Amino acid sequence: MCFFGAWGDSYDMVGERAILDYQQKCFSEYVPSINLPEKYTFPDSNPIRPLPPIQTQTQGLMIVGAYPSARFESRPSPTRPGIHRLIPVADNLQPFGHEEYFDGRRVRSLTSADTLKEFILDPLGLHLNDCWVTDLVKVFLYKPGHADSLSEVKPEFKVPVLRSKFYDLGRKSLSWLREEIDLCQPHLVLTLGQEVAQVVHEKKSAPADDLLKDEIIHPEALNGYPTMHLPHPDACRRMEKWREHLIEQIETIKGHL
Repeated sequence: MCFFGAWGDSYDMVGERAILDYQQKCFSEYVPSINLPEKYTFPDSNPIRPLPPIQTQTQGLMIVGAYPSARFESRPSPTRPGIHRLIPVADNLQPFGHEEYFDGRRVRSLTSADTLKEFILDPLGLHLNDCWVTDLVKVFLYKPGHADSLSEVKPEFKVPVLRSKFYDLGRKSLSWLREEIDLCQPHLVLTLGQEVAQVVHEKKSAPADDLLKDEIIHPEALNGYPTMHLPHPDACRRMEKWREHLIEQIETIKGHL
């Protein structure tokens, strides 16, 4: 008789059920909970859905991005022959998942997934499915640049530009993140980018240098779990300063894990 093994199997089943319950609740209840427009859609009227975590490894590393990207399509301008504009048309499949697809003119991949792997996962010797991977805000947010592109190729679509409201949406989303943290029980939470750290500490204007430090803290907003605020991997791709800083943080992370 292996009582411990049987109990462990039962515990795993309970944990999986609780994660599935959360995923279902997030998918159905998240949008109204943060007061998004009732009809929040892509240009072809398909709804913008919340992206719950898909990689849900517990009791390890939890990675928290800002908000999901989307799948894009290259559309021709109806008034300028030969001109194409890139517009968002569909949700990604999961936070930071590796995706390749054809956008109408070329094969495209999700840059943030590639840079997460290059600058964080590979140096730590981890794969995406070794972690709990999520975003603070669970839905794609339109930027002014998206509105510019859409005004040319689909002018009848009224773009709800919400990117500038990230801080407020992030504050409304913290209760969802805390619920994930309690499910995950991570050894360490890694947040990506200045804006997520600003939300966690209620410091909307705090500069990146003050937030993205090489230290492990225990923010009350994240239920006191050990946390480190990292530069976003995309920033590391563009700026040597943040690449070098992240190298130092990776060594601290290794020591903690």
